[in-house]
Amino acid sequence: MKRNLLLSLFMVLLLLACRTSDEEKIRQVLQQRQDALRNRDLSLYLSCISKAYQDKEENFDHLQKRIGGYFRNFDRIEYQNSNVSILREGGTAVVTQDFELEVERQGQTKRYSGKEALFFRQEGREWKIIGGL
Repeated sequence: MKRNLLLSLFMVLLLLACRTSDEEKIRQVLQQRQDALRNRDLSLYLSCISKAYQDKEENFDHLQKRIGGYFRNFDRIEYQNSNVSILREGGTAVVTQDFELEVERQGQTKRYSGKEALFFRQEGREWKIIGGL
């Protein structure tokens, strides 16, 4: 009996340790977005975005067209984030981070850097960007 109880307790602790935290899931989305930008992979990029995306006058469809245009027009995109801060409250989160972006088109390179705020919402077990791009 004691052995079964200890085994059950061990299994519960193991499952809890293996469970990915919400913060880690958000960080995975940020990494996925970074990979999508670098590889100019529109479907990977859009998998980070909620269909309910809304920021200023832009919805998901407008964002898809805008980002798709960037991926078609730039020969190379390099993106790096740093100093990531995640403030989570229930099923929403705000991520602030520094970024560096370098784009190249027809041999001309432009560099941008700054701070961005991205807004996330939990959708089922996943976290998606709902604003800020």
